[in-house]
Amino acid sequence: MGTVPSALKHCLSYQHLLKEQLCVAEPPAAAQPAQYCFLFQEPQASGLPEYIKIVEVGPRDGLQNEKVIVPTDIKIELINQLSKTGLPAIEVTSFVSSKWVPQMADHKEVMRGIERHPGVQYPVLTPNLQGFHSAIAAGATEVSVFGAASESFSKMNINCSIEESIERFEEVTKSARNMNIPVRG
Repeated sequence: MGTVPSALKHCLSYQHLLKEQLCVAEPPAAAQPAQYCFLFQEPQASGLPEYIKIVEVGPRDGLQNEKVIVPTDIKIELINQLSKTGLPAIEVTSFVSSKWVPQMADHKEVMRGIERHPGVQYPVLTPNLQGFHSAIAAGATEVSVFGAASESFSKMNINCSIEESIERFEEVTKSARNMNIPVRG
């Protein structure tokens, strides 16, 4: 399986890779350096993207709903261990109100405590401008935003309507662009 990171070998079977005629290759010029991209060997007319980027969201999405607060040092160790697997991007934490997401109350400490590995990106979730500025102050160099498909989920998840969330994301995106900070949506 060539230079596929060991973490991916556990997720993707060799037969599946052969069946889909995928190979690991250098990313296109437009992609970030050192990302693992899966390129089709033959041109595809299916409308599928030329490559995919794998973003590990376990430290943020996987932990945010845990009932028992995971200690900061354990979160940092998880991220540090994930960094050694060859993953191209690990979503570290979420810069949201600890009132709504108590598990992410230590976002600044986590962000400042991780060991950064070359070739690994460490985005953080920033659903609004306040979270964005807090994330940048804590050392974030990439952010992400996401929206909901239903009004009820949007209100429950980020305490605003879909339309309001899009306005907030616009503010984050504009600020990030002005600071040359990548944004994933």
